[in-house]
Formats: sequence, C-alpha cells, structure tokens
Amino acid sequence: MHNHSLGFTLIELLIVIAILGVLAAGVLVAIDPVDKINQANDAKVQQDIQALALAMESYSVHNNGAYPFSADNAAQRSMKASGDLKRIIQPPSGYNVFWTDPCSDPLGSGQPECLKPEYGIGWQDPIRIVGELKSKKYINASPSTRRWVWCADSGKSGPTANADTCP
Repeated sequence: MHNHSLGFTLIELLIVIAILGVLAAGVLVAIDPVDKINQANDAKVQQDIQALALAMESYSVHNNGAYPFSADNAAQRSMKASGDLKRIIQPPSGYNVFWTDPCSDPLGSGQPECLKPEYGIGWQDPIRIVGELKSKKYINASPSTRRWVWCADSGKSGPTANADTCP
C-alpha cells in the first residue's frame, strides 16, 4: 500500500507565501503608486494652469489688457460668467490653491497685499499663474522644481524652483 500525500505541507505553503510577499513588495517599490498618483495630479495642475492662462488671456482681451486679480474661485466665477472660462478649476486634493504673481502669496496663504480692493480692478502688467508640483520627477530634479508657472509676458509655462522665475 502506498501512502502518498496529495497536498502541500504547511512548510511548503509558508515558503510559497513568503516568496509571493517578497515579490509583491518588490513590485510595489518598483511601481511606487504614491508617486504615480502625484504624477497624475501634476499633469492635472499643468493642464489646469494652461486652461486658466487661456481664460486670463481672453479676459485681458475683453478688459483693455487688465488681468483678473487672481486665479481664485471668485475670479474664476467672473471669467466663467463672461464666457472666458468653461468651468471652475480646483487643484487636486492635497495640493495648494493656484495663485498669481507678481503678488506675494506663497502656497496660498490667503489674500496677498496686491489683491486687496484698494489696489484697483486688475493688473495692467503681465502676470504669472503658479501651481504646486509633488511628483519625484520635479521634487528630485536639480534644482528642485516644485512649481509649475505660466508667464503672461512670454506665454510660456514650465517647471521652476521659484515662483518669481519664468520658464
């Protein structure tokens, strides 16, 4: 009589599970899902800034060269009402609001000095729209480029380490 076992022993199953765990961990490290999400969000920031830039340019054409105060919700609602913007644009979850320069408002602290009502209706000078970047592609760049900036005077956009620098 043969007494053959048709199943796996507990040790064999534990070894297989351990090997699969090591492989799964290696795949997660290689894929880095958090950075993939950040890359997708960075792409959204870039597209949204381009949409805001086009809306601001259109607004400027219809308002004797004056740009809106900012890229905040109130300015966007105004541009949407005038037909210059199709939809209100919000940054991805966990990202700071878009802000405009030459005003000083690093990472959306509230209302920069030059946006207070006593400063007038809009800027006559070309402006910049600035958004935050978080993926390793930009953070680990040399130098680190944590911002995406669109500059009205050149019409160009790109990564920069400093909101005061145009691409």
